[in-house]
Amino acid sequence: MEENNDKQLDDFVKKIVKSTGLETPSVGFTQNIMSKIVAQEAKSTVTVYQPLISKTSWLILATIILLLLAYVIFGKLDLTISWLPNINSEVLNKIGFMDALSQINLPDTAVYSLIGIMLFFYVQIIFMKRHLESRFTLN
Repeated sequence: MEENNDKQLDDFVKKIVKSTGLETPSVGFTQNIMSKIVAQEAKSTVTVYQPLISKTSWLILATIILLLLAYVIFGKLDLTISWLPNINSEVLNKIGFMDALSQINLPDTAVYSLIGIMLFFYVQIIFMKRHLESRFTLN
């Protein structure tokens, strides 16, 4: 039954195609389509890549890092934390935290690198917050 139905449908389609004939496009068909495509591309807005940190910001950060490294290497550094002994540390003394903390001896470069990492971490938080706020605002 299905074969007969398929054959009838096939015969019907052949008959319609023969009676209708092939249509030929107009003379400027391709040019019209291409101009519509170009117009559509001009209308569409494409997200342009913008780096989170611009080149000038990278240059400023690199300059600051180089200056800090030069100061650490060539400058005379005296790393004393004057405000630490003034902290009321009765609770910390009971735990023994201050004794453990006073036994830690870090080189100056390690301290400066930890401070730099913390600084970059906070700067990254600020930039990411601004980026996400501007990206997900309802305008």
